[in-house]
Amino acid sequence: MEDSESGVSVQTNIERVSCSMTGDYSDSPATGADVRLLCDLISGRSVSPPHAERHTALLECARAHRIERLAIRAIRVRGDAPQVWFGTTAGILDDERTLAVLDTVRTRELRTVVTTLAGIKGAKPVVFKGAALAHSHYAAPWLRPRLDTDVLISPSSVGLAFGALEALGYQRAVSTSGELVLSQAPLTRTDSFGVEHALDLHWRIANWQVIAAVLSHDDVASRAVTLAAAGADGRAASNPDALLIACLHRAAHHRDSGELLWLYDIHLLAEQMSDSDWSAVVAVAERGAVKALVRRGLSLALDRFQTRFPNRVLQELDTAADAAPEPSTVYLSGDLRLVDGLLSDLRSLPARKRARLLAEHLFPPATYIRQRYRATTRASMAFYYVRRIASGLPRWFAARRNS
Repeated sequence: MEDSESGVSVQTNIERVSCSMTGDYSDSPATGADVRLLCDLISGRSVSPPHAERHTALLECARAHRIERLAIRAIRVRGDAPQVWFGTTAGILDDERTLAVLDTVRTRELRTVVTTLAGIKGAKPVVFKGAALAHSHYAAPWLRPRLDTDVLISPSSVGLAFGALEALGYQRAVSTSGELVLSQAPLTRTDSFGVEHALDLHWRIANWQVIAAVLSHDDVASRAVTLAAAGADGRAASNPDALLIACLHRAAHHRDSGELLWLYDIHLLAEQMSDSDWSAVVAVAERGAVKALVRRGLSLALDRFQTRFPNRVLQELDTAADAAPEPSTVYLSGDLRLVDGLLSDLRSLPARKRARLLAEHLFPPATYIRQRYRATTRASMAFYYVRRIASGLPRWFAARRNS
């Protein structure tokens, strides 16, 4: 596949762009004036380009927050040249054609996956998070980078879904398992173009018990809306459910991250909500005891992008007058540790399930130990169980600061 205008291999560009979207951005920096300028820029407010000495820092900030494509689009809408904002290094973002080709390949794959999962009785696949929003709320799907495609299916269909995806060439990553400890599984396959397709198959919306209990697959599937990009069977989470998930995911999975991409998702969703949608969000947040997490996400979007939504929403989500803090507020801690999340999970479960959750964390299935550590004897199995617990303890008690 050759680019006849430049002589550059489109295949090479696809591989480069694909690889550049596989990092962990949960610790993206918030850099004050640069963040504010970028927010104003992509929101279409009247702002002036920065001085030349700020070009590099502004571009680095945009890339750290994964909004560089949105910024370039906004700059071009203004009629400015990207170099006026980001300097000579802005040329590295002049690859929209490659992004569009890559997105076409990934969209075709999405349709195949959704069609396959929809063929499983009772699976009722729903595309959610970044992949869904890219096609439903962004002007072009490649403006919304994502590391994988998240699909939610019914818990009863998981085994059949794994088999169907493996038949398509997907390989499941080696991971632990358990009814309580895990609610999703990553799978990947590389197609004939050399593009790696990363799929995150969920049967609950999150691993943390407090968060997973807020919305079940049945809840999300019953309110799902058409997602044409995913084919005839394509369904996406409704705006209220998608907004709830965006707020919860940002806080619980990404440690109350200030990353602008997460907040822009919330902004776009919030601005398309009806009054009845907001009533549904508040009702679910109150029932699931996650009002503070949802309020936090909306407050940050309001601060960064001047998001428009009814004044009553923040008032109804206010927990100041509540008798006790919501258990989920642990995810708003500035020094969150993994053990804090675990303790929150344990408090939310009945006694018998608490013991089961601890056992699943401490003693994963023997098949996992064999695959993960290549253990072949009983003695080596016992050794790796002990080593895994000992080496994991520091990580569980280490503070994980938010961004």
